[in-house]
Amino acid sequence: MDTETLIDKYQLNDSEAAVLRFMDKNRDSLRDLGIRDVARASYVSTATIVNMAKKIGYSGYSELVFAYGSKPLATNPTKNFSDEERDTFVRLLTEYKEKRIMILGSGFSQNIANHFSETLNLYGFRATANSHLEFLRENVEKDVLIFIVSNSGDTFRLADLAQMAKDHHIDLIAFVGEKNSKIGQLATLTISTETYAPRVLSAYQPNLFFGTTLNQFELLLSEALRSIFD
Repeated sequence: MDTETLIDKYQLNDSEAAVLRFMDKNRDSLRDLGIRDVARASYVSTATIVNMAKKIGYSGYSELVFAYGSKPLATNPTKNFSDEERDTFVRLLTEYKEKRIMILGSGFSQNIANHFSETLNLYGFRATANSHLEFLRENVEKDVLIFIVSNSGDTFRLADLAQMAKDHHIDLIAFVGEKNSKIGQLATLTISTETYAPRVLSAYQPNLFFGTTLNQFELLLSEALRSIFD
């Protein structure tokens, strides 16, 4: 999480912001600094630090230190998307950084849509996981970006919305299990897990779509955030 984004999102006061900025600049040595050291360097009380940590979602100073002191993962997980798809995702998120983003899902996919929305909002985007169909009926070309999450890529209601977006020249990013599905073919950008198969409940087969989609989204978002904020 970017420090300035945290300060802005949680409307931290000057004293609280000073603490976070100090911790950000001293990530490598934080494990060796106690809360009193940070308080002294930031000219605040230890209570201010504890309250600020809780304000931004941590249990206290120790958890905040762990978050700031942890190094990025050195692993290179499987991407499941091409460089061209990555570049298009980065371009679209950059273009719609200050505009509306609507994320649509159905059934289990709604949980993924909610996660997408909450994560994007955490980084300052204007995302909602609710379906505001009036957005699609207005002249909103280049004013709203749509995400659709669908395992089959053929969910009837979502396919209709994808067609509506196509007809109104609204950019659409689709996360689907089958690239050549109806939604996949209508989208501006299709990110596919290529894992979709009709569900056979008695076969005890793993459903890889949801976990893979989350991984794809997190990897793509990381690339976009680096491009936007760095």
